[in-house]
Amino acid sequence: MARSFRREDVPVLDHDVPDRSVPDHGVPDFDAVLHEQLAGPDHRLAEINGELARIGTCDPGALALLLEASRCYLQKNDHLRQEYYAAQAFERAVAFDDRGAVAEAGMSLALSGCWTGGLYTARVHADRVAAHLDRADDTAVGRLLPLLTDLSWVESQLQRFPEAEAHQRRGMRVAEALQEWRHALLLRVLHGATLRELGRLGEAERHTLHALRTAETRGHPDLVETALIALSEIALEAGDNERARELAEQARTVTPFRGPFEDAALVLIGMTMLRTGSLRDGRDTVLEAVGGKRLPLVPFVGRARVYAVLASADSSLDQHGEAREWSRLAMSSALACGMNRAHGYAQLAHAEAVLGSDPDGAQRAADAACVAFERGRARLGLAAAYLMAGAAHGRKGRRRASQSALARSEELYRASAAPVAADNVRLLRAAGRSAPAGDAGPGPIECLSPRELQVARLIARGSSNQQIASALDIKLNTVQVHVGRILRKLRVGSRVAVARVVMLAESTAASDRAAVPAGGGN
Repeated sequence: MARSFRREDVPVLDHDVPDRSVPDHGVPDFDAVLHEQLAGPDHRLAEINGELARIGTCDPGALALLLEASRCYLQKNDHLRQEYYAAQAFERAVAFDDRGAVAEAGMSLALSGCWTGGLYTARVHADRVAAHLDRADDTAVGRLLPLLTDLSWVESQLQRFPEAEAHQRRGMRVAEALQEWRHALLLRVLHGATLRELGRLGEAERHTLHALRTAETRGHPDLVETALIALSEIALEAGDNERARELAEQARTVTPFRGPFEDAALVLIGMTMLRTGSLRDGRDTVLEAVGGKRLPLVPFVGRARVYAVLASADSSLDQHGEAREWSRLAMSSALACGMNRAHGYAQLAHAEAVLGSDPDGAQRAADAACVAFERGRARLGLAAAYLMAGAAHGRKGRRRASQSALARSEELYRASAAPVAADNVRLLRAAGRSAPAGDAGPGPIECLSPRELQVARLIARGSSNQQIASALDIKLNTVQVHVGRILRKLRVGSRVAVARVVMLAESTAASDRAAVPAGGGN
């Protein structure tokens, strides 16, 4: 028998979920919470909770209130409370035999599960909603486009990409026929995101550009912001860091107020900073945007990927303890979600953390990442794993194995329409191939002047421009000039690429010198 909704059942309405492992002695009573929320931005949530406390959940009017509350908490990124209200709504919808409400509440539970780690629950409810939509004709689906849009996102998070594509294609067709442009454009952006995950960057960019232009023409600034962020993600995957940064910055200026994707834009800006050598600032920017160490603002399946980025940043900064901690968190996250792609990124995080101290361990982790990405059909992840394997082999002087891994990485990047990333790998291959024994300035880096080579080596150690200026006792603007020349001469687009070229070239040369007997090779 259903119990009524009581005041003590209503969770506290502040934004941060309290740590349940610590007794909370400072929680205000229900009336105090309502008074505070009525005076603040959560006025509607306070009204909903007040009405629920008055009528109880057994009242037929409670179902709509519970569903609305779950939507409000979803928009606030408060997914534990979203789950609480969605579960209440699902229970009531089943009791009232309201199939539409059952689907809506189930969809809310699936969405919250993708954020909190309840992936089994997400799968069960996604399957139920998919069956509900499959039974509906296009006319009925036209009324259920929000449900179909959410379902396509959940399927992508669960890495069921064929299902996600099918929902997106159907939704776009129905929405465009009905001239429901908002849903048509959002579904097209989601379709581009799915194609990006599949390593089909050219197709992804075409769909997303189409959505951007249509959103601009029809005057939907929020969808313009969404499309710009999606294009920035595509550019980042393609290795075009400058364009990724430009698009993310542009997204932040579309609306005069803080939009729903402000954090996503900031993450992308931080990622581009990391790739262009601003390691500390980039790492701190990413951490700020994702809500801190536990990444509460990142969907559960994507957390291992972010931890791998953070591990790489701290490893480059010689903060190896912190890098190993990110690696541990990545592995814990991957084990909890049990998905091949997450496991691949967790292995990459470990490889990044130990590359400097244990190249053999990094190579084994990179090989494990290759296997995981192969199973998960993650072409871009696989390219990154082969790149790491090539770097690890290069550290140990295994030139042939390094060249083979790098060649495979370049091939995968080119097949994914990521030419900048592919070109960077090609330079690494050239650095390894053209390093003559005994030459202190091997391959592509011999085009650098002695001072530029000094700067490039400091970049490879993770030094900032200010640190380079102090180490070499030169002016900061002189360092900036040298960095620009180095990027042009090596034909790379980032400081990270400079670092990889230098490290691979010099490790290969060192290996060759060690192989030459003292006094010559007679």
